[in-house]
Amino acid sequence: MERRSFLKMSAAMGCAATVSGCNSSSSDVEVVPPTPPVGSDEKLNWSACLVNCGSNCPIKVFTKDGVITRIETDFETTDEYGVNHQVRACARGRSLKQRTYAPDRLKTPMKRVGKRGEGKFVPISWDEAASTIASELQRITESYGNKSIFTTYGSGAYYGFESRSNFHRLLNLNGGYLKYYGNYSWWQQTAAAKATWASGSTTGSSLLTLKDSDLFIGIGYNPSEMRQSGSGEGYDYLQALQANPELEVIMVDPRYTDSMAGKEDQWLAIRPGTDAAFAEGIAYEMISSGWVDANSKAFLDQFCIGFDKASLEQVVAEFEASGDAVKMGFAANIDPENNYKDYILGEGKFAGEAKTAARAAGICGISEANIKNVASKIMAASAPYIITGAGVNRHANGEQAMRACYMLPLLTGKVGQPGVTNGGLPAQSSLGRAGLPELTNPITEKISFYTWADAVERGETMTGRKDGVTGTADLDTPLGANIKAIFSINGNALINQHSDCNYSAKVLEDDTKAELVVVCDCWMTSTAKFADIILPDTSWLETNDLVNDSYASGNMGYLTAMSTSIEPLWECKSMFEICSMIADKMGLGEAFTEGKDQAAWLEELYQSTLTNPKNANAEPPLPATFVEAQQQGVFRSFDSTVRISLDSFVNGGEPLGTPSGKIEMYSIDWAQKAVEYELDGSILGHEIDPLPKYQITWDGYEDTATAADYPLQLMGYHTKGRTHSSYHNVPWLREAVEDAVWMNPSDAEARGLIQGEKVLVWNDRGTIELPVRVTPRVAPGVAALGQGAWYQPDPNRMGPSGHPIDIGGCINTLTRYLPTPVCKGNPQHTNRVQIAKA
Repeated sequence: MERRSFLKMSAAMGCAATVSGCNSSSSDVEVVPPTPPVGSDEKLNWSACLVNCGSNCPIKVFTKDGVITRIETDFETTDEYGVNHQVRACARGRSLKQRTYAPDRLKTPMKRVGKRGEGKFVPISWDEAASTIASELQRITESYGNKSIFTTYGSGAYYGFESRSNFHRLLNLNGGYLKYYGNYSWWQQTAAAKATWASGSTTGSSLLTLKDSDLFIGIGYNPSEMRQSGSGEGYDYLQALQANPELEVIMVDPRYTDSMAGKEDQWLAIRPGTDAAFAEGIAYEMISSGWVDANSKAFLDQFCIGFDKASLEQVVAEFEASGDAVKMGFAANIDPENNYKDYILGEGKFAGEAKTAARAAGICGISEANIKNVASKIMAASAPYIITGAGVNRHANGEQAMRACYMLPLLTGKVGQPGVTNGGLPAQSSLGRAGLPELTNPITEKISFYTWADAVERGETMTGRKDGVTGTADLDTPLGANIKAIFSINGNALINQHSDCNYSAKVLEDDTKAELVVVCDCWMTSTAKFADIILPDTSWLETNDLVNDSYASGNMGYLTAMSTSIEPLWECKSMFEICSMIADKMGLGEAFTEGKDQAAWLEELYQSTLTNPKNANAEPPLPATFVEAQQQGVFRSFDSTVRISLDSFVNGGEPLGTPSGKIEMYSIDWAQKAVEYELDGSILGHEIDPLPKYQITWDGYEDTATAADYPLQLMGYHTKGRTHSSYHNVPWLREAVEDAVWMNPSDAEARGLIQGEKVLVWNDRGTIELPVRVTPRVAPGVAALGQGAWYQPDPNRMGPSGHPIDIGGCINTLTRYLPTPVCKGNPQHTNRVQIAKA
């Protein structure tokens, strides 16, 4: 029997056993009754689950007398994949009734009365809240300038009209604000992709092309837990495997994920942060064997630069002869001796430093034989699909780790062919929708999403050369302002999702630094506890809106015209209403609303959506008005187009946007950044190199300075019970998906730990307390913890770190705040810890 057929049969039998409670008699099977029809006293509305999982799943909301009675998912259409199929929500979307009526819902505007962070507030009126924010914005603008006003990164809600854009519009009417660039999810891989092929990191071949593949290698790739939606990448991945049962699947990950669970042929348990060494060991086998010279050298010569010395010498000659001052400047920083082939083989300036499979095995924990075996399979494959997931990029110098992995598909010489990808995440499809215009922001400067705490403490002196500030006159012109006002809108990144929660808390506790913190949200999150003013937002189920399928819905695009049958709960207001009130207090009310209420704005934006060519094939066709669209609810369009990465370059001759116009195995831009950027050389691995190289980093596997005190590597991962920190406050999901630190049995036994008991996990930055899960599904020497649990320090209990014990179990209590070298991104998977019984 074919392997996947056996697994499917086994899974079906396992489900049957679960339903029957493992009883021996079929007559004892508990029959689940069919879903009752909508009663005459029950009303149905379409809404959506809008968290940052990449798929805004449509949700059916049933109400009676203005109260939610039940939530159902989409089953309105065919369940045949690829035929505008159903978009079924995961457990998170199905728990929206519990989340909407959660005890910690924010019910009224509040102002802080205790120390910032203590969570002590008193209710105030909407008039006082709007007046306070308006007057504080005026004071801070007059005293410090508009660059002192900042809105943090936040992804707790992917609304359409009722979004954070309302606050951006308001602040732009006030003269602008300091913006950020980048994101916590994949900013380092974005930088790596830009350096390599000058487009995004999500421009890999679509998963539909797996029908043409004969080998799949996923490095840190876990769509089944990341993208659970019936329209998501996880569903596309599962369908692709079922459509090509002969496809060989190799997964490389420190943790045995649900994306494996019998769907893989081989799991290679790798040490966190060593993916680049693994890739180099494979590259050595491909190059040293002569396979590259015989099979892919022509591709590398035609489409890439940096593989060997000759290609770089040619670029230098062309740039010097161009007469272009920018290119001539680039040429001055290119070192042809620093080429990929010599680096891998240990030749030229790298003599004696060959990156062999044996060397890689000692670093990454995957045996030499297995590394050589993977290399052999890649060389033998006619269409290898090699993909690197976002988990690899969230490490110290994750820019380099991503680039090193991107080299593998290039070395095959098959990029641009069906069944092959460039190493990036799969291309996605989406329908389009219009959003609220934010107007023009006159402030040109931006900081990394990750450096807001630095900008609170020393924004005046931050520069492009040291801190990655953009939009200034030159690399040495300072930003010129500290952040004094912070707006956190539908996000939990001020505390929970940012590195080193204890440090973030310390920065925010001092209200002489950031003088105003405004939080707009639905729940009392960890971030909300640090607000000066809290603004209670309406939840999705209380909102009329127009949303699309978001950014990672796979091949299925859809629009949801959201409607509601429940009034805003308590004193909650929508973001449009909130910002309209503040604008009125600032004398900007007419400019903000343009004389239109919510319904008029939604109709106007819907009319713009009607003309979007992405929506031409939506089924059913979009009706004439938004009100009619709300009656239908959902419009969908499956995109069956097979997209091949770098097709227009390899097969169409269109040059890339890199300095050379080619794929850059040696990044010309990074060669210049290595000269221009000022980095702290005392930090292990904190450096920029134009070649993709494995680098020993702080808190990495080879960091001997921290290994003695903290012998375990701690990696974070995304769980099925949360999207980042969203849904953490839903008891259903806390029961369904355990919050525990995973440990290999060998590591648990060495510490005398048993299943389920409470443990302390700590390092110099903090201590958390939570249960331990002993399982062989995580590699020895590695601990794994689902990210997103809410930070909850207990002031009455101090941990080994000298900080209060975080009984919430937030992984960011343990992560280090240190922006990465190239893009100033977040390294939150690079951690060392110790674990002991609590």
